[in-house]
Amino acid sequence: MDHARRIVVFTTRLSDPGTIEVVESLTQEFPDYEFLVVAGDLKISRRRWLRNKWKRLLREPLSYPLELAGQVLGKFRRRSDRSRASRVSLPQMDQLERVQTAHFEWIHDPDCLTRVEAFQPWLGLSIGAPILRRKLFGLPDRGTLNLHQSLLPEYRGMPVGFWEIHDGATESGASVHWMDDGLDTGEVVTQRALSIPMFATPLGLRHKLHQVGIDALVEAVKAVDSNTESAIPQAEPRTPTRSRPPMLLARRVQQRSERKREPARSLPTIAKSAIKQSVFFAYVHAFAPIRNLVRARSGRCHATVLLWHRIDDSYHDSISTGVEQFDRQVAMLRRHYEVLDLETFLNERGKPRRRPVVVLTFDDGFEDNFDAARLLRRHGLPCTFFFSTRIVGTGGSFPYDSKHEIDPPSKPLSWDQVRTMHRHGFRIGNHTQFHTNSAEGSTEDALEAVRLAAEDLRRELPPNDDSAEPDKWFAYCFGGRRDMTEEVRSGLADLGMKTCLSAYGGVNPPDWDPMDIQRQGVAANFSDLAFRALVEGWTLPDPKGY
Repeated sequence: MDHARRIVVFTTRLSDPGTIEVVESLTQEFPDYEFLVVAGDLKISRRRWLRNKWKRLLREPLSYPLELAGQVLGKFRRRSDRSRASRVSLPQMDQLERVQTAHFEWIHDPDCLTRVEAFQPWLGLSIGAPILRRKLFGLPDRGTLNLHQSLLPEYRGMPVGFWEIHDGATESGASVHWMDDGLDTGEVVTQRALSIPMFATPLGLRHKLHQVGIDALVEAVKAVDSNTESAIPQAEPRTPTRSRPPMLLARRVQQRSERKREPARSLPTIAKSAIKQSVFFAYVHAFAPIRNLVRARSGRCHATVLLWHRIDDSYHDSISTGVEQFDRQVAMLRRHYEVLDLETFLNERGKPRRRPVVVLTFDDGFEDNFDAARLLRRHGLPCTFFFSTRIVGTGGSFPYDSKHEIDPPSKPLSWDQVRTMHRHGFRIGNHTQFHTNSAEGSTEDALEAVRLAAEDLRRELPPNDDSAEPDKWFAYCFGGRRDMTEEVRSGLADLGMKTCLSAYGGVNPPDWDPMDIQRQGVAANFSDLAFRALVEGWTLPDPKGY
């Protein structure tokens, strides 16, 4: 193949999820390209390593010892993983089509230079790579582009998103620039801006910026391919070039971000919250394990079907969850529970269950569900997304945002995003066409809304060898007890629907009713302990579903 269509990617680790996602997106966007992914770190002598550690200790006499102690304790922490092998997990780098890989202990090893030269790259891309020297980044014919997740020239250096949150900035983004001998100083090819959400945390912003960076990089490669790229010199920055913050500073910024979610609390409120957390702790770590052990003997452990709507730090309400908060929640589920795909859950109905299991679902089709799917994929956890098929793909808004006068309202997913999620192994289900309440109006109209949405799903989603039938899975809108009638429920079976999922809370025994699967909603105000208690079967007042 002509080397004009060969791209070398420089990075630090072949196993880095962010790098895999970028390379996977590039292979799908450019099916005629070949890729070589070269991974390696900077070479440093033991003497220099010790000198750097000593300097950091002098600079951070309190933070750095605490950070080291945390690293040591982390190595002894038990890390369990109860989830089954998942069809949605990220591939390994060498499993991607048209991708070669090479790993070197030192990124500037002579063997690395020889390997890159032999590949004869047309273009280079630096994605989370160590500092590259010109003799390496200058090898590709067109040079090397670097992906930097900030709006250059501001916030050069690292880590992604942290210093913007620290400084109270209102905007960040991603920049793709040509590499030169400076640090993040080359001419800019393209930029994409992102307004920093009101309740963003450093890690949450980092996750959001990653997808912005993928889009910016694809745009830049397209421009270079067509010889229409810009080359805009950078102005003088107003912010200094910075690096990783001390641990205590990072903790203060994190706490400040989290406090935005909580109103000012009085002493009685703080005391009430402390009592709640104590009760949740006792329920999760004392009562639930004993109860589960007793139920396991008879195979009667419960299944919790969780429901999210949107994962977005712009909102703090009953249908929203923070980005970092969601990432923590799915990490906890992977560590402590067996997470089942919805189809597996359906197929195992009636079988003895020796330990609690969890099933993950989303409703409606907010645009941020695409980011949620990416995080779930990193954790390798399956999930089913129920969409309102005539709101998805329109660029319009959802009834919840209109009813509550939310400005700006959340955008829906595009069908291209839905198809990408489906291709990555996530299940898709029916949530009517226009988010219709099944208990309002006639039974015929309610069933017609479901039937037409099923047609939309069959038309928009490509057939594959998957045994699941997404047009046969239904979650009714609003999800309360009063939002479904027995007449509609009976009619669903006549339409060929195999499931009907609610949203009014509760858990499911092994012999649950497929036309009345109970789900528990998750909201922004759930602490980690409250979330664990919910999974273990803690009952809440009947919430209003959506």
